[in-house]
Amino acid sequence: MPHPRDFRLFERPRSYGFESFDELMRELRAALPDTDVFAEVLATLQIEGRDLDADHLARELHLETHVVEAVAQLASWGDIELLIHEFGAVCLATINSGSLLGHCDLATHLLARRCERGFELLFTDENGGYGQLGEYAQPLSLLELTVVLDSILIIQAPYDVVDGNWQTGYFCDPSMTVRVSSPFYYEQLSAWYAQAIAEWIAVHGGEV
Repeated sequence: MPHPRDFRLFERPRSYGFESFDELMRELRAALPDTDVFAEVLATLQIEGRDLDADHLARELHLETHVVEAVAQLASWGDIELLIHEFGAVCLATINSGSLLGHCDLATHLLARRCERGFELLFTDENGGYGQLGEYAQPLSLLELTVVLDSILIIQAPYDVVDGNWQTGYFCDPSMTVRVSSPFYYEQLSAWYAQAIAEWIAVHGGEV
């Protein structure tokens, strides 16, 4: 396990940037006093996400120009050009796992999505994998984030996991690689996992 003194384990980002999402939602709600219309616009955003045709929706519901602009911004909010998209969500971290031999390769994204109490965590991958991970009131510390990511690595492991240690589900195959990155936790998160993996391989090699 990486030495705790080398990492800022208990620091947490001040925010995940939901303030701009909240402001857009307030603008949309104020512009659509009709509860039924607001509910229909919101449902369409949640279903279609960045594929939503704001102009088409505007014609159907007779929306004004400033409403259409807010809808278009909400449709793409949080989108960082991933293959996946969840309405009202930002990507906290990405796990890239795969084999140097090319027989498996997977990108899994940990997302934080706005909810009433704060935000909820979920993971999704490029093959359609999906799971919900609970609700939180404040951004995670680095330590809390590693606990969440370890649970995802166990779920996504290509081999059997032994004694709850996610590394056993990957590095029993010496060709496997795992990289973890984050736009919020930067090099701290990547370094934590790089060190943890190097230490495990140094001790266990390809044996489980």
